[in-house]
Amino acid sequence: MDKHCPVFILECAATFICENFLSGTLPLETICKKVRDHIVTEYKELPIEDLQDIAEAFLRVLSEANVDEAEVVLRNYAFERVTFRRSGKERNWESMLFDPMKGLKSFKLDLKLFRRNFQAFLFRYKQQKRTGMPESWELKNFKTNDFLMALGSIEFSPFDILDQA
Repeated sequence: MDKHCPVFILECAATFICENFLSGTLPLETICKKVRDHIVTEYKELPIEDLQDIAEAFLRVLSEANVDEAEVVLRNYAFERVTFRRSGKERNWESMLFDPMKGLKSFKLDLKLFRRNFQAFLFRYKQQKRTGMPESWELKNFKTNDFLMALGSIEFSPFDILDQA
C-alpha cells in the first residue's frame, strides 16, 4: 500500500478493461473504477483517470490499426507483459530475490510511452501472426499470482453503475 503499482500490471489492467468494454455494455469509467478498486487493495491510490487514459489510448491504437480481433490482441498483450519484461527477458515469478509484483517507489504516468509500447506490440503481432500465448489463456487463469488472477476474475454487472453514484 505504500508503493505504486508496477507498469506491467497497469498495462494488464488496461487490456482487461478494454476487453470488457468491447464485449460489454458498461461505460469505460465504470469498468475502470471497479478495476482500480482492486488495484488499490495492494498499491497506492491510483486516479481512475490514469487507468481510463491508458485504456482509451489502447482503444485508439486498435481503432487506428483497424484490428478485427481486438480481444485476441489485447489478451496477447497481457500475456506478453505478464510473461516477459520490456527487455524481452522472461519474467521470473519464482525468484526469491526479486518479486515482479513489488511496487514502484515513484511513478509518473507517461501516456505516450504506454501508447508507443502498445503500438510496437501491435506492429510485431501483425507481422508475426503468432505468439507464445496458449490457445485459451486469460488473465483469470494465471495461476502464478493470486492478485493478477483476481484481477482477471472481476465480473461486471449493470448494477455497478449504481455503485458509482
